[in-house]
Amino acid sequence: MVPVIKLINIIHCFYLNYDLLFLNFMFYISARNYSNNSNNNLFYYLAGLIEGDGHFNVPKDLRNSSGKTTIASLEIVFALKDAPSAEFLKAIFGGNIYKRNNCVRWLIQDKKSLTFIVNCINGKLRTPKINAFYRLIDFLNLKGDNLIKLPLDNSSLKDNAWLAGFIDSDGCFSIKGFTSEEIRTYISFQFYLPQRVNDISGESLEKFMQKLAEFLKTKLGKRKVNDKITQFVVNTSNFDSNKILIEYLTTYPLLSSKYLDFKNWEEASSYFVKKLHRDPIYFEKIRTLKLSMNTKRTFFNWDHHENTIYKL
Repeated sequence: MVPVIKLINIIHCFYLNYDLLFLNFMFYISARNYSNNSNNNLFYYLAGLIEGDGHFNVPKDLRNSSGKTTIASLEIVFALKDAPSAEFLKAIFGGNIYKRNNCVRWLIQDKKSLTFIVNCINGKLRTPKINAFYRLIDFLNLKGDNLIKLPLDNSSLKDNAWLAGFIDSDGCFSIKGFTSEEIRTYISFQFYLPQRVNDISGESLEKFMQKLAEFLKTKLGKRKVNDKITQFVVNTSNFDSNKILIEYLTTYPLLSSKYLDFKNWEEASSYFVKKLHRDPIYFEKIRTLKLSMNTKRTFFNWDHHENTIYKL
């Protein structure tokens, strides 16, 4: 006959293990549902962010020359001020955060998180970075996964949050026309997004950047940074192009501190469109908004992380 205390311990352990199994099962079901939700805008956002600032590190072999097992990884680098955005994404997708000097590295190395991310962004990529993504899929399949390679997403840029992620990686908002004391003959509101001419694979980004320029109703530019680097540039400054961008980013908000810069830019632009900049009061408001953007920003608020469009 089993002693009463021992029986109680057995029952207690059973319920503890049952609860743990249940929680793990629910996490598995939730993660599966999330990654199968092809319309989830957070996944599109992540795909755009990765294609702008992400790096897939994929070993050629399962073991190195010393016989040790190799691991693949995904890394995205953020400005130090955007550490809360990195933490926001890490809490959902896994990985670790490392702070170094003036930047933050979000590094994902564990296979479970990598597989989850692959399932989340598969079919949502738009640039030649898909070549490195496919190598990651090949590597994970050798490790036991059964992932398929979905093609590039050719849907309209207005249909999801991919561009918001891409802008958070490389876009910049600026207000031109001010010097330290005076104003030139005009004020302009510009959005600027540069991108290397060729992907690391050697494939050109011209086709994609041309599509982006057409979406914003502007011309695709090209500039030589130095003897080794040439970039394609999408630049908006006219009313129609800026209106398209404002409507898009109102629907699919940014998640980094660029969201705050965009809101300054949008507000100042609205004053200009209404010709309020001719009033000295609004002129100074525009100047003040400009002086609290980008590298001059000292106040940060992260309430935009609660936007329901990115809720899983």
